[in-house]
Amino acid sequence: MSVNLTQESALSELVERHRKLYVSPEIDTRLERIIRKGPHSNLSEWDVHRILRTAQAVYFDTHVAVVSGHHTGTYLRFESISRVPELLGLIVRDMANWISRTFEKESITGLVTTGSAAAQLADGIAKLLDAQMGLRVTLTPYNCETGRIGTQIAEGLIRPGDRFVALNDVTTRGNCVSKLGKVITDQGGHLAGMMVFARRDSGQFPLMDELIATYPFYYTTDLDMPQWEPDRCPLCRDRQPLLFWRDMPEL
Repeated sequence: MSVNLTQESALSELVERHRKLYVSPEIDTRLERIIRKGPHSNLSEWDVHRILRTAQAVYFDTHVAVVSGHHTGTYLRFESISRVPELLGLIVRDMANWISRTFEKESITGLVTTGSAAAQLADGIAKLLDAQMGLRVTLTPYNCETGRIGTQIAEGLIRPGDRFVALNDVTTRGNCVSKLGKVITDQGGHLAGMMVFARRDSGQFPLMDELIATYPFYYTTDLDMPQWEPDRCPLCRDRQPLLFWRDMPEL
């Protein structure tokens, strides 16, 4: 989608404001308010804070339409994290440790993820656990314009009885990681668990609670980022310019 003059002005203001924010003491307080530690992660809230601040990955006081179509006033840009090897390595090691602990007795075959930045997580985990498990990474199609995850994969990548974990970078409603899980089960595989770096909502979507209750589910952090349907969005009512996830710039 092209950026109109109003959006271009809003993006320019957003970048200038956040470049100032990330060199001010205020950023620590802003990040502390939204970060909650994941229940299965060995990374502390301070570790997550350091990741988000170093990557300058969170935008505050904005108005963004995310992939799901929901609107939010606080946005996480995972691609900013994925471009810093040191930060990505912290997350990968923690994820690998969780897999090693969780599936120690009944190993998994591999990871199913998208051809997005999430693939870097999967590749890193597979490399760390190569000697222990020899994990396979299976990628589903990913449209970088729409953010949609495809479900078609080559025949034989997942065989009946194979145990796979579905992995994505972030989740809001749980729909994308569920779609990855369906890719596994549609091929006759067993969905052994789910993983994301961030659960990005405010606990408002029932599917997320259902998935967490049903499967071993890892997330590094639970970020308090409320989402709204467009027709219930207070930022729309205030006529704030709407930006789109794919247009959000790197600081």
